[in-house]
Amino acid sequence: MNQNTQNKSVEELIRESKAGNETSFHALFDLLSDRLFSYALAHTRNRDDALDLVQDTFIDLWNSLRKFTYRNDESFYGFVFLVLKRKLYRHYKKQPRTVELDEKYIADNYVLEVEDYRYLEKMMGTLPKNYQELLRLRYWSAFSFKEIAAVMDVKEGTAKVWHHRALRALNKGLGNKLI
Repeated sequence: MNQNTQNKSVEELIRESKAGNETSFHALFDLLSDRLFSYALAHTRNRDDALDLVQDTFIDLWNSLRKFTYRNDESFYGFVFLVLKRKLYRHYKKQPRTVELDEKYIADNYVLEVEDYRYLEKMMGTLPKNYQELLRLRYWSAFSFKEIAAVMDVKEGTAKVWHHRALRALNKGLGNKLI
């Protein structure tokens, strides 16, 4: 973010972006791009695909922002992630997801032992879809429970309960080594 935009609220950046201010839109990009990329990468397991999806998301966001009505930051994040989720859905329809992780993906994106990561991915795959989604938003995109609730269209308390249950299920599957 540059000097002119770093102290502005999300609401101000949205309002200015809607008016065509590219600098404010770049500030929104800076604010969200890492979170969106982490989320897309967790789903696609391919760096290039994740980058393409994030880029397409921001193009759609720029084109649809004029129609967006700001209520709060969380509703904006929910709106942006809805756009990304639709992109992911189209991506899956075109190119089925593979179950195996390739070594390059792991080496390029994480500093974890290959077997540890694969086992964790396998364990996450046994969880209900909403738990998987919540964990990706929480740990790959660093969202707060309030933001997760907005993205998943549930109450914040529900997000916290699902988080607790997901961790408990993972812990059980890992032989109680997690918690």
